[in-house]
Amino acid sequence: MKKLLLFFAIVSVAGMLASCNGNGKAAEATSEENSAEAEEVGMVQGYCYVDLGLSVNWATCNVGANAPEEYGNKYGWGETKAKESDFNFDNKYKVDEEWTKYNYTDSLTTLDKDDDVATSNWGTEWRMPTKDEMQELVDKCTWTIKDNKGFEVKGPNGKTIFLPVNDITSTSQCHGNYWTSSLDENCSFAFELVFHTKFTGLNSDSRGHGKLVRPVCAK
Repeated sequence: MKKLLLFFAIVSVAGMLASCNGNGKAAEATSEENSAEAEEVGMVQGYCYVDLGLSVNWATCNVGANAPEEYGNKYGWGETKAKESDFNFDNKYKVDEEWTKYNYTDSLTTLDKDDDVATSNWGTEWRMPTKDEMQELVDKCTWTIKDNKGFEVKGPNGKTIFLPVNDITSTSQCHGNYWTSSLDENCSFAFELVFHTKFTGLNSDSRGHGKLVRPVCAK
């Protein structure tokens, strides 16, 4: 009976790791790889996360991506439908140059669940990171560029995630832009993570611009 229970435990861990590879795409792994990775990766509502030793757990993939190295889809701030073009700066809450939600009168400074693309696409346990959580990722982690394709982000506990770039400029600088769920004091803007070869930090940008999203979940 003990051997049987052990067998099912191994199969369960192997299955979880297979589905975590590529955001749900099955992949074969050896028993040694499974035992090593089992301590690195967890799963919530079918999507994988890594505990970096921070206040929240970070997903291994972007919304719309099938693997950590894929950048996925770009979204306007507060929108749950992917941008079809990098030159589409419209936003569902901007009508005749006025913001109908998250403005100076409604006092909303953080995205509601209905407007959070991570929650809408992945489930109620997932959400976009706040400004403070993104700043924590910047301040408490070690960032290492990888082949100009993105950054490996190593947490205080030594575990890592990979954040891919969304653009390679003509000067070969890799650029990544990721939304937070936090509105700026100027309600036309929201906070984002910006990283490239010479800078990693927070900035604010127009809510109509399309950016990547890396979800988080509670510990």
